[in-house]
Amino acid sequence: MHEEKNYDETSIGKEGEKKIMTLGEVSELLRIHRSTISRYARSGELRSYQIGSRRLFKSEDVWLFFENQVAPECVSGKEDL
Repeated sequence: MHEEKNYDETSIGKEGEKKIMTLGEVSELLRIHRSTISRYARSGELRSYQIGSRRLFKSEDVWLFFENQVAPECVSGKEDL
């Protein structure tokens, strides 16, 4: 049976605490396919670190990436509610 993991900002790490995340954890957190996360990492859009054959991410980099992904319709200020 697959247990669903619940990630939120507090489970990723307390403010000032550095948490290292795997590709799978980032994928689950953002609900984006692993290959998409890898593509963002390879392009430099999502900062990552290569240690041996593993690609790792700092939680603060993941949240910064997420917060920079504002939908264009939200930026214009003419959002329909």
